[in-house]
Amino acid sequence: MEDIARLLANLIRVGNVAEVDCAHPSRVRVAIGDLTTNWLRWLELRAGDTRTWSPLTVGEQVVVLAPEGDLSAGVVLAGLPSDERPAPSSNPDAIVTTHKDGTRHEHDAAAGHLATTGLKTRLLQASDSITLKAPLIILDADQVVSTGKHTIEGLLTYLAGMSGQGGQGGSTSITGQFSHSGGELSSNGVVLHIHVHGGVRSGDSNTEKPR
Repeated sequence: MEDIARLLANLIRVGNVAEVDCAHPSRVRVAIGDLTTNWLRWLELRAGDTRTWSPLTVGEQVVVLAPEGDLSAGVVLAGLPSDERPAPSSNPDAIVTTHKDGTRHEHDAAAGHLATTGLKTRLLQASDSITLKAPLIILDADQVVSTGKHTIEGLLTYLAGMSGQGGQGGSTSITGQFSHSGGELSSNGVVLHIHVHGGVRSGDSNTEKPR
């Protein structure tokens, strides 16, 4: 009877991660009271064609599920918040993930808001295309660097001037009507609307170059 009671007690045990080995196959040892288990596998969300990787950390509170009460054959189920490591939110409408570098990923379903903060860098890569679609898209950065060609199908409006240089081929070409108003339109030091020509004579002679 004593052995049966021990096996039943070991079916489900709560403890804290004592050691982590991330090498394949990934395993942890769990401290349960005065007992520390052998190396046990932990449960990921998925482990088929779709696979996830979220290694456990030392001190994390977990549940050990031991078939037939045999802790040496147990598997570890993670995700028990504790006083030392409480849940990162109390919002019933939010799904939140935080990381040790301070990155926070939060989706607030009630507000319809998805936010990722605390990142240093982020890479979004696709082999064919990426589409951003919204009534308004704001890029708030000290500098935006883009490579490759740009095609703007709608109206291009700029508010703080524009500068650049000829790229491949060393020239800039504009096709179609071009209108200018306000300020000066200058080319190589010659202002279009106030320049003068010398050597003017009546008849069919040409003027000199603009000054």
